[in-house]
Order: sequence, then structure tokens, then C-alpha cells
Amino acid sequence: MSYQVLARKWRPQNFEEVVGQEPITRTLQNALAQGRIAHAFLFSGPRGTGKTSVARILAKALNCLTGGPTPHPCNNCQVCKDITAGSFLDVLEIDGASNRGIDEVRDLREKIKYLPAQGKFKIYIIDEVHMLTPPAFNALLKTLEEPPAHAVFILATTEAHKVPVTILSRCQRYDFRRIPTGVIQEQLEKLARQEGWAIDSEGLALIARAAEGGLRDAQGFLDQVVTFGGDKVTASEIARILGVTEHGALLGALSAILTRQAPALLEIIEELYTQGQDLKRFYQDLILYLRHLLLAGLHPEARHLVAVADSEWEELCRLAREASPPHLHNLMSVLLQGEEDLRRVPQPRLALEVLLLKLIHLEPVLPLAQWLKRLESLERRLEAGPCVASEAPARLEIHREETQFSVESPEAAAAETDSPGGLEARWQEFLRFVQNKKEGPLYGKLSQCRLLGLSDHRVRLAPGKTWNAVSQRHEVRLQELVREFFGPQYAIEIETAESPKARKTPAAAPGKTLDMAELKQQALEVFGGEWLSPAGKKEDSD
Repeated sequence: MSYQVLARKWRPQNFEEVVGQEPITRTLQNALAQGRIAHAFLFSGPRGTGKTSVARILAKALNCLTGGPTPHPCNNCQVCKDITAGSFLDVLEIDGASNRGIDEVRDLREKIKYLPAQGKFKIYIIDEVHMLTPPAFNALLKTLEEPPAHAVFILATTEAHKVPVTILSRCQRYDFRRIPTGVIQEQLEKLARQEGWAIDSEGLALIARAAEGGLRDAQGFLDQVVTFGGDKVTASEIARILGVTEHGALLGALSAILTRQAPALLEIIEELYTQGQDLKRFYQDLILYLRHLLLAGLHPEARHLVAVADSEWEELCRLAREASPPHLHNLMSVLLQGEEDLRRVPQPRLALEVLLLKLIHLEPVLPLAQWLKRLESLERRLEAGPCVASEAPARLEIHREETQFSVESPEAAAAETDSPGGLEARWQEFLRFVQNKKEGPLYGKLSQCRLLGLSDHRVRLAPGKTWNAVSQRHEVRLQELVREFFGPQYAIEIETAESPKARKTPAAAPGKTLDMAELKQQALEVFGGEWLSPAGKKEDSD
């Protein structure tokens, strides 16, 4: 006997052998047992999920000689054997892609009138029915709605949205779902035992994951693997044959990203590139494993939602404890945004390295509630005055996505002190500040003055010998410098021998209109950072 691929050799022959489609098989069995058999069925779903196999089993169940229609075809009578072999005259399988015209449908309408030659029902299985032309669909409408009592239509398609609604309304629709990865792995383990092959569960898990929900694809991959390596194949060999990424490389890459180990991450990419692995496929698998990591961090009990081995799940849970859920969400967002760029670039390795290094340098996100709490704390310290500000920490770290801002309280720099040494040091800092502002004449006058104290938002100053020569313009400029250095709420007070508080420069009028340029400058002095336009471009602070 000639060789048969695994998908044909192990094709299910009754409803119980169909894997992963229990709601559909149970409904069909109940319909056969109750005699509620529709005249037209539509089987839709992804490739390799059992549509054609279920159609053939339904044909056997309708024509079985041992009590048919029956939910349990015997597979021993001549009719069942002929249908299995594809030689039964009353079961016609039509390829919708090559018989898509109106002439073929007209021929079908003429032949459907004749009674079955061998069985009880004449079954028409039209595969890829969405490929029929609009005139062919229109010609099929009336026959599909009211076929002869001995005729049953079974339409199969992978793209049900392309089938006209007039056809859909005349059929009982059954949507085949993707088969879970764990179910596919169990089926492959059973098949390997029956064939006598020694393939570990980790390798079979790679095959099941590469099949993407199609059991037929998984059987084809297993056939390919055994052809390459014989009865014993390791997981690393299977990964190399199928071009998929081994789970060790994926977990190692995630660990390197979370622990910020750039050399280790680049070594993983170098090894994959040297082995000839598809880096774009590695990127897709990394997104999938980051999704698993999110589930492990958010819902540790959601084990059934992640199709990985138990050892992989334990490693994912360990990695999830090393990062906060907001940071994992941020990593996933950056990965998803870079997928389209990676698909178009001519050098995927370079683009992949740049993108993953960006993930390493991505700062953890501070929760918004904690951010607002710290801002409120800073605001209370600013309102309480310089004494309170000097007692509390004056630095606030705010992390938002990739940018880290540092906010420093100006009152911490202008903290009051009663010691003469502290006042003298503060005064010398102010003199250097004035000198740096290129205020030569004013600096000369101030260098002869002395700072008496800082209290109630007042800077009390004892004038020098030449202070009488200070002009009104210099006094206004001095007030501006005091506010800029000590804080916007401070005012200068000159104490003379005749009248200690006679010359007090008033503070800004409460009703004064704010200048936006001045407001920006003050905000930059308080919070630091830089101004960005709504388009994200840097603006000049002035």
C-alpha cells in the first residue's frame, strides 16, 4: 500500500473522533437521532478544523446500512467503506474554486432530480463555496431552498462573509472554531504513541503552537519532523525545522528586558540570527509570550488561558513578580506599535535590536494616583512656606512613559536659618547670582550691604555706605532678582538707621495680569523639564 500522510491516515471516521468541535458534533448527532435533518448545511471556519471530515461523517450517518440515518455510523457496511474510500456514487464532492460558473450549477440542477443509485440520500459537498460567481449563486438559490427530498447540500467555506446572505438564510450554519493548543498537543501525543515515536512533550507543544488552531496543519508538521529526525526528535531540532522560536529563547529575552540586561538580549538575537531563525517570527512569538506574562501578572489563576507547559508557566509567574502590571502594559504597547515598522524595514535584525533596546531603557510607569498624591504633597509644602519645605523632602520624581521629570522646591533652596553663618552663606550665593546676571553696578552696591534676615517672605537688608546712590531703576531690578532667587512671594526691605522699615519695596499687585512668558519661566524654575508644543516639538522657554 502506498504511503499516506498522517492527516489522511488518521482522519476521523465518526463523530466521537472529531477533536475540538463538540458543540457541532453533538448537535448533528441529536438531529440524526430525532430525525430533524436539514436539507442544507453550511460549515464555516479556519482551515484544518474538521469541516470536510464532519461532512463525510454526516454523509455516512445518513446512508449507513445499519439503521441509517444514525448518529453512530458503523464504518463496516459497504456504504460506509465506499464513502471513506471516496467511491460512493451518491456522495459528490465538488470543488467550488474550479466549478464556480453558472454552467456547472445548471448541470447540478439537472442531475439532482434523479434518485440515489445506492444509498438513501444524495449528498452534495461543495468545498470553498465562497468561490462561486454571483450568477452561480443566483442559479443555486431555488434548488438550495427546496431541493428534492433525497438531496442534502453541505457547503464548506473558510470565508463565510463572502457567501451571499440569500444563501446563508437557506442553510443551517455551523461555525467551526480553532482547536485549542492543549487539545492539539494531546492529540499529537496520542498519535505519536500509536505510531511508536519518542517525541517529548516540549517538542509537541512547539508543533501545536505553530499549527495555530488547525489539527491538520499540526499533523503535517509532525510528519515533516519525523521525516527529518526519525523516531526521536528533540525540541531544539523541531524549533529549527519549523522555524519557530524555542521557549527558552523567549523567556530569556523577557528576563533580559525586565532586568535591563542589554548584552544578554543582543546575544539571544545573535544566536537566533546565526541559526537562520526568522527574526520576524521571533518578534511575533515574543509578543505572544509577553501576553502570557501579562496574564501571569494580572491573574495568576488564569492558567487555562495560556497554552504553555507547567514549567514555562512557573517561569512566567516568577518574571511577572519582577515588574508592575502598568510597566508590562507599556512594554506591550511599544511592541505592538513597532510590529508594522519591523515588517517593512529592509534590515529586520537592526530594527529588532533597536526596538528591544528601547524596551530595556523604558522607565517604569508611576501609577497616576501616586503621581497626583505626590503633586498634592508638594503643593501643600509650597503653600506652607519655606520652613515647612526645609523640613520635608524637596525632590519629587515623576515617571511618565519614557520621560523622567525632576521637580525641586524653590523654598528648599531659600530655607530660613537664624545663624549668622547661614545668613552670610546665603547672601554670598545671592551676590554670585547677581554677578552671573551681568549686573555690575548693582553688584558693586550690594557687595557693601549685609543680609539681616529672612522672615515672613521678606529679605531684610542693611545698606552700605554708597547705597544712597542707587537709582529707582536699580531698586526695581533688585526686586526682580530677589523674586527670581528667593521665590516669587518674596519682597526686599531696606532698613536704614533713621527708619528701619521706611523703604520697603511693595510686592506685585494682586490684580496684575500674568505674562505667559513669565509664567512659563516660573514653571520651568519650579518643575524643571522643557516645554513641548501640542505636536510634540520642543518650544523655546522664552
